[in-house]
Amino acid sequence: MSTAKLKKQILVHLDENPMSLSEIAEVMELKEKRTFKLLRSLFQKDEIIMVRDEDGARKYIKNKE
Repeated sequence: MSTAKLKKQILVHLDENPMSLSEIAEVMELKEKRTFKLLRSLFQKDEIIMVRDEDGARKYIKNKE
């Protein structure tokens, strides 16, 4: 699957609820390294933001701005 399609799919998942890197990798059946690179690209383009849940774990959500 192309990088652009994977990024769109990540955004769909993150629109539903906040997810961690490992959760996204598991749902999309990707390696964490590939998932990290996709998230980094989305983060740099301000399409997603990182938040911390009550346990302090990193979660990613779609940027509403």
